Amino acid sequence: MMQWLQLNWQQLLIGFSSGVVLTALASWLLFYLQQKKWQMTVADQLEDSIQQRTLELQITLIELAEKNKLLEQQSTIDALTGVRNRAFFDQKLSAEIKRSRRERSTLALLMIDIDHFKSFNDNHGHLVGDLVIKEVAQSLQQELKRSTDYLCRYGGEEFAIILPNTDSEGAMLLAEQLRLCLENQRIQHEKLELSISVSIGCYAGVAEINSVSIDYIQAADIALYRAKNEGRNRVVCNPEVVIPVQETPDESV
Repeated sequence: MMQWLQLNWQQLLIGFSSGVVLTALASWLLFYLQQKKWQMTVADQLEDSIQQRTLELQITLIELAEKNKLLEQQSTIDALTGVRNRAFFDQKLSAEIKRSRRERSTLALLMIDIDHFKSFNDNHGHLVGDLVIKEVAQSLQQELKRSTDYLCRYGGEEFAIILPNTDSEGAMLLAEQLRLCLENQRIQHEKLELSISVSIGCYAGVAEINSVSIDYIQAADIALYRAKNEGRNRVVCNPEVVIPVQETPDESV
């Protein structure tokens, strides 16, 4: 009898201990699962937060790039006419000379001057003078068909057109087309009907090893001076080879 009671007591203790262990294990497992779930939730939230921040950063960078592009465009646009300005001209001509030198391609430059422009300001006022400049710029821009041709306001009543991959014949044909377009144009302002004309000087050639921007500008300017000196409203091409004016170029290859 005593042996039976002792055995049952031991079994009871073992059973109780097993129950405690199982309960403890179950509690620990439940705690572990809860912790794991919490950690996964935190990890998911952290990942979502990182993705959100990454997306926001990408959007900010895109917006910043667009604003920088807009500022860059605005810095190269002439406020009065809406065409490219002198700063753009200087940069673009230098780049095209380097490309002409590198590819051995012909580069042409047109220099355009509004004939008797001073009389518009003197006789009708500066507002009319500004109107004439804007109308001329618009007409010139409309006549350019290639996206690689660049019309720039060089200064005052003078414009310049950079024509990559264009020889003397092509430059002359385009210049004459521009001259005729403006010759046939009439500018309306209140009761005024104004006629206009332009003189155009052009030069085309392959850039030499030490050619720089001023070489092309001077060559086209010489032709422009001849056009004005010979009566205006005409196109003159400078047939001479560009002679570099500097022994040491300020523009690298």
